[in-house]
Amino acid sequence: MQVNNKVNGVIAKKFLLKAEALDKKGERYKYRALSYRRAARTLNELEQGVDQIYTRSWLVGLQKINGIGNRLAHEIENYLKTDDPAKKTGQKHIIIKKSP
Repeated sequence: MQVNNKVNGVIAKKFLLKAEALDKKGERYKYRALSYRRAARTLNELEQGVDQIYTRSWLVGLQKINGIGNRLAHEIENYLKTDDPAKKTGQKHIIIKKSP
């Protein structure tokens, strides 16, 4: 079941752009590019938003997503903490701030 989650779509697009950039770097980066493409496809097919998963169970929840390993989970976390998906998606108050 595919759900129209805009945050997932924005992150998936970012991953696809990274995959394209790695393709241009050459054969040496083909497996890393493949990982980004697989993660983008997975994000687009998720039934819930990665922001919701992260809010509920932090990095552990992101790492449980098929195709999302430790490095990609950290990239998603960094994106959720630093970028402003609300500007890109029209949603409000999506930035996740972990309380001390």
